[in-house]
Amino acid sequence: MAEDLPDEFDVVVIGTGMPESILAAAFARIGQSVLHIDRNGYYSGQWASFSLKAIEEWVKESQAPEEVHTSEVKTDGEQVMLHLKDNSYHKQKLQFHISDPEPELEEKKEAVKNTADGSQENDSNKITKGGLDQDPGDNVEKEKEKSEPESTDPNQAQTSPENLKEVTEANESNENNAESGTQNSLEDKPPEPSPNVDNAASDVRDLKPTTDKPSSPLWTESKLRKEWRKFNLDLSPKLLYCGGSMVELLITSDIAKYCEFKTVSRMLTLIDGKLKKVPCSRADVFSSKDVSMIEKRMMMKFLTFCVDFEKHEEDYKEFMEKPYKEYLEHQKLSKNVIHFIQHAISMTSDSTPTPEGLKKTQKFLHSLGRYGNTAFLWPLYGSGEMPQSFCRMCAVFGGVYCLRTPAASLVVNSDNVCTGVIMTTGKQIKCKRLVMENSYAPDSYIDSVSNRRLVMENSYAPDSYIDSVSNRLVNRGILVTDRSIMAADDPHQLSLLRIPDNSDEEHPTTLLELPAASMMCPTGLYVVHLTKEANNESQSPEESLQSVVTKLFKDSDTDSTSEDGSPQIVWSLYFQQKINVGGQSSSAPSNMILVPGPGPEIDIDHAVTIARKIFEEVMPGEDFLPRPPNPEDIIYVDEEETQVTQDSEKTEFSETCQGSGDNSSQTTQPDSIDNDHADQSSETKATDGSGKSDVPSNSSDIQNSAEEISESVEKCVIEEKTEPATS
Repeated sequence: MAEDLPDEFDVVVIGTGMPESILAAAFARIGQSVLHIDRNGYYSGQWASFSLKAIEEWVKESQAPEEVHTSEVKTDGEQVMLHLKDNSYHKQKLQFHISDPEPELEEKKEAVKNTADGSQENDSNKITKGGLDQDPGDNVEKEKEKSEPESTDPNQAQTSPENLKEVTEANESNENNAESGTQNSLEDKPPEPSPNVDNAASDVRDLKPTTDKPSSPLWTESKLRKEWRKFNLDLSPKLLYCGGSMVELLITSDIAKYCEFKTVSRMLTLIDGKLKKVPCSRADVFSSKDVSMIEKRMMMKFLTFCVDFEKHEEDYKEFMEKPYKEYLEHQKLSKNVIHFIQHAISMTSDSTPTPEGLKKTQKFLHSLGRYGNTAFLWPLYGSGEMPQSFCRMCAVFGGVYCLRTPAASLVVNSDNVCTGVIMTTGKQIKCKRLVMENSYAPDSYIDSVSNRRLVMENSYAPDSYIDSVSNRLVNRGILVTDRSIMAADDPHQLSLLRIPDNSDEEHPTTLLELPAASMMCPTGLYVVHLTKEANNESQSPEESLQSVVTKLFKDSDTDSTSEDGSPQIVWSLYFQQKINVGGQSSSAPSNMILVPGPGPEIDIDHAVTIARKIFEEVMPGEDFLPRPPNPEDIIYVDEEETQVTQDSEKTEFSETCQGSGDNSSQTTQPDSIDNDHADQSSETKATDGSGKSDVPSNSSDIQNSAEEISESVEKCVIEEKTEPATS
């Protein structure tokens, strides 16, 4: 494929991550020729989503050593070797927490099943012989009663998912009726039904795991592997603020038509060992029973202030260099309200400065109520779909894409300018500009000291809060569980939870729970993403996240006898990601742009900020991803059709007028020229046999000729009338 590519492009983009894909689409949109390549066989790079089988292959590839490639291509400049493998991931651990039954148990199940099938056939024969006197449904009910004692062991039960779903819905409906009955007796009025919003009873429900016996289906390793296509597991899960820069870019560029989203339906928090739903909107605040009436008024007053806090700088001026938590305490808010605002709304740490905390709170409030009851959207089928949507836009405007096409080296001339890229196949492609994800770049091109904050957008931190370390460590965990961390009437709830760590207050754990309705897993399972930043490599990712896992989940390997109703982990993957937030060093080529990978933040807006800033610096004055024209308004005309149309519009009269117009444009005395033409026309008429053409040269001559012709015709008519009389 690389051999068939053109030899030169305006821009070569290496890596199909989020910032690279946005820039590729922006360059193609303004008419630049773009080549977009990736060393992997899939899109999105570090932002990718995998099926269950594909993520196992990814783990093996990330653990394999990097191959060394030597180039034998002769070039005019220096060749700088690139990384052929992403070395950002370490300490991967994949595990199935369930196993297949032993062969002896399988034989017993088959024997029981065959016995049940045989008895059912005998009963059906009896029904046929008995005619219509006996109802077949009675025998079916009796057969069910006979088969029930044989399947009392949960390890041997073979219940279909449909029956389990009915039982689960029945149990949930009973719980809802009981709760609604309690609410009716307290308020003496019927509750108002709302299909999209949880009722008040569910909002104030004690969220501690119930002691009911689980009724989920029995998942085995083989059964899980059979459903591998239905999984979409993200390496770096990201949400979209409903009023954030990514949503605005999707709308203005018309790329939103390539995406599908689902709203995050509830924000949760962990207080005193209990899960509680965070009141986000005005209606949630006043319907919540976790805060008193006085706390509700104080909370609403503070949130109203945050909407336009820039207009009241005097209220927080003395806290400009103090933590946001101290400012919340200064507002005399209660402990619960401070917890809600800090850990669920603004999602800040104890050291976050006050201006940044206010800005994050404002951003959350501006996103509320736009598409749902919370401030976030989740892209269906995973965050890996987002870069692909921008790749589609780039391809529409002529971008060329090649996967499994690693770039082996760069060609850099004596002026420190990258003049081209050499593929592993030996193909050399020239370029004017190069955009590259930093995991491809050699270590010499990456600055060892970073003056950038981890949160690259809207950061107001003073110098004392800036970290000079270029590499950050993020521990990630992907869990597949058999039920939600908090039971609800609607099993399709998308939940976001931020859990503070008492031993590490600066780095809380972010938990994102995704149901089957988000297109991430089969029905009956949930995908849980855990993200926590780490200070060093002393702890493994599993050890770093173990405190959260112990609080909310149970492991079938250690808690197989537990019946507390906590979600059971059936599959898990832990890994550590090294993120380089440093810039590019001075030794990097002047026309090369390095972009970072995904960070530990939960939203995706920072990628838009980086791409927009780079584009404006490189292409000043150009629009950043404007809306493309409507295809129905575009008229496509072939060049040959245009030439034929122009030729058909030309006539002898128009050519004559054009010629006369050219003559008149060269004259300076129109009156004298007209007189000369009149004399010439009279002379021409007097000498008809001279061989000169008597075609009029202008409009006045045409008029004179027409008058003379009419006079001659009138004379002929008169002579014809008078000729008989004279004879």
